[in-house]
Amino acid sequence: MRSFLAINKRNLGLYFRDYSAVFFSLLSMLIIIILMVFFLGDINNADLLDAIKLVPGRGGQEDADMIRNFSFLWTCAGIMTINASTVTHAFYSNMIKDRTGNRLNSLFVMPVKRPVFVLGYITAAWLAGVAMSVVTLIVTEIIGVLNGVDVLPAATHIQLILLIMLNTFVYSTIMFLFATLIKSQSAWSGIGIILGTLAGFLGGIYFPLGSMSDTMQKTVKCFPFIYGTSLFRKVMLAPLENSLFDGTPDIIRSEVDKAMGMDLFFGSTQLSEFGKAGILVAVGVVFIIFSTLCLTLSKKKDR
Repeated sequence: MRSFLAINKRNLGLYFRDYSAVFFSLLSMLIIIILMVFFLGDINNADLLDAIKLVPGRGGQEDADMIRNFSFLWTCAGIMTINASTVTHAFYSNMIKDRTGNRLNSLFVMPVKRPVFVLGYITAAWLAGVAMSVVTLIVTEIIGVLNGVDVLPAATHIQLILLIMLNTFVYSTIMFLFATLIKSQSAWSGIGIILGTLAGFLGGIYFPLGSMSDTMQKTVKCFPFIYGTSLFRKVMLAPLENSLFDGTPDIIRSEVDKAMGMDLFFGSTQLSEFGKAGILVAVGVVFIIFSTLCLTLSKKKDR
């Protein structure tokens, strides 16, 4: 336990002392918010408003305002997923620096079992990711309130924090495995560029899932981004949807949820919320096992 805590303390200290790493961890969030406010804010509003207008007496200014808030929260939910991946990627930059500076070998010779070493790094990344994601949630909600979005209920905040903890766990494990395989700082930076480019598309953040081709939808479902994004959207948008779809046929809400990626389907079978969470947990566990095996094999190879 002492070694586990020591690894956590060291890595958290290195990350939070590097202010540039902390800033660039949140840079993707800032970019997406700017895109959303100035360019993407109305991309789905017209289609949603047309759907609401199918109900007699609906489609006025009040509905237009709710749909604008819907688009804002829909994008913010996607930001939460991207943020978890970019923060953990930035966190493990120190691990790459340790390897290139030959400090990682010194850590490996400590009398610490490989699973403890792996969990020590992953837990530190998880704590940093959770902290930065909570900051992201606070920032996006402040921006939303300033733009007329209602404050989310306390119960919704609790669910979101639990989802942040789950989502960050997944990317902490994924990025750790990549960090054990990557040998140079330039290659690690390249991974960050690819991640920042693809995460928005794989998470269905820039464009709704319903606007993608069948092939693209199947591809997206092979990556964990869409499952975390779907969970965040389902929770974050539920209070607003209850008001927006009040008095409308159930088919309108279900079709909107399907098109916007809140509900995911494999064929004609809808994936439950527990199923999405189960996929994320399974991904995290698998990557922990792979990381432990990689470190064990690399230790034997170095002998």
